[in-house]
Amino acid sequence: MRTKAPVEWTGIAIQTTDQAEVTTDLGVTNLRRTSWASGTELIDDIAHGEAGRLSTVVITPAIEGWTLVVGPWCWLPFLQSAGPLTNLCKMLSARFGKAQAYFHSEQDDGEAWLIAENGQVIRRWVGEYPELALGDPFGVERQLLNAYGIPGKPEDLDPDDDKLSEWIGGWATAWQQRSRRNRAWTRH
Repeated sequence: MRTKAPVEWTGIAIQTTDQAEVTTDLGVTNLRRTSWASGTELIDDIAHGEAGRLSTVVITPAIEGWTLVVGPWCWLPFLQSAGPLTNLCKMLSARFGKAQAYFHSEQDDGEAWLIAENGQVIRRWVGEYPELALGDPFGVERQLLNAYGIPGKPEDLDPDDDKLSEWIGGWATAWQQRSRRNRAWTRH
């Protein structure tokens, strides 16, 4: 059965196959088993509801060596959660080696990502809040910046720069290509 992915995808990827350890480290309670289809439907409903918006996550079994924690609780562009989520990813990467947080919206609500390794933030970008950026672009981000002729960092550009707008618009294509290949964004 083929299921539709949520229109907004927000979550943390942790480089571990130990779902139980992730669950314990996050302090998740009131656990119940669900299918991916039911879990994504639940997350989509909660993300667009009024009550309990940040109360639920889906924790996947290991996928190619990574455990995913998916849900609006992991919403990096939510200004009040950017700091705590950054600290959480630092803690998880110190324990498991790598932790990455992502936000993607097909409704032009922004793009955000955080890459942490061995307890250190390598890169954080929150499209709505460029001042929150940390580290240097690399990997897919650097490739897309190069493709649009943007040297340096996007946070250093004028917010009204056409190149910046085009680059931000290019992320929809990058996400589609990435999801087709089903690979984690890693640093080499």
